[in-house]
Amino acid sequence: MSPDLQNDFFRRLSQVKSLLKDKSQLVIVSKNRTAEEIKSYYDLGQRDFGENKVQELHDKSHKLLENCPEIRWHMIGHLQSNKINQLFSIPKLWAIHSVDSIDLLIKMIHAESRLLSHVNIFLQLKTSKEVEKYGFESLQDLDLAILELQKSQRLNFFGLMTMGVVRTDQFEQEARRCFQDLNRIKEILSNKYKLSLNSSMGMSQDYLIALEENSNWIRLGTMMFE
Repeated sequence: MSPDLQNDFFRRLSQVKSLLKDKSQLVIVSKNRTAEEIKSYYDLGQRDFGENKVQELHDKSHKLLENCPEIRWHMIGHLQSNKINQLFSIPKLWAIHSVDSIDLLIKMIHAESRLLSHVNIFLQLKTSKEVEKYGFESLQDLDLAILELQKSQRLNFFGLMTMGVVRTDQFEQEARRCFQDLNRIKEILSNKYKLSLNSSMGMSQDYLIALEENSNWIRLGTMMFE
């Protein structure tokens, strides 16, 4: 990688980290990016990287296993049940942000013996109400999911994830509503189950709003590379 591009990565990473509050962390979304680009951010101190597709995550995790021994992989895209076994075989898998149904979760628990280590789980909330998005929509279903997670030996209930509304003329207002809805539910569940839960919310287009709403994890892709 050229020195100019490395300096550009350093500038982008520094700018984002200067905005993060003490409780906020960055996942760089590396879909469609090369192993060399990921390694460049790793060399700058970044450890958390997210992928949308299991196959791409699988390939990159093996390419970078030796040269990036402290990397932490996050699965952030929609997970199909027939990809669970492949996902669970990935080294350095640290978190799954997109557990969006009780059926998927039960299948994951049945396959958890394939995991190479404990993995943190975010339950995905459908706060946007958009039909094409996935996620839990009721507290009752979340309660059922948490009860199932309590049976698991290797899946750790870590927090909640959501995405803001995309198609709207009131983008900022709707994003803030989605993030506030997640925070409200997170507080209910934290109190009920005596847990300290994390929130995963905010992408390149709305991460500043997410930070204002105290997101613990933001997921940035486009703005870190283009």
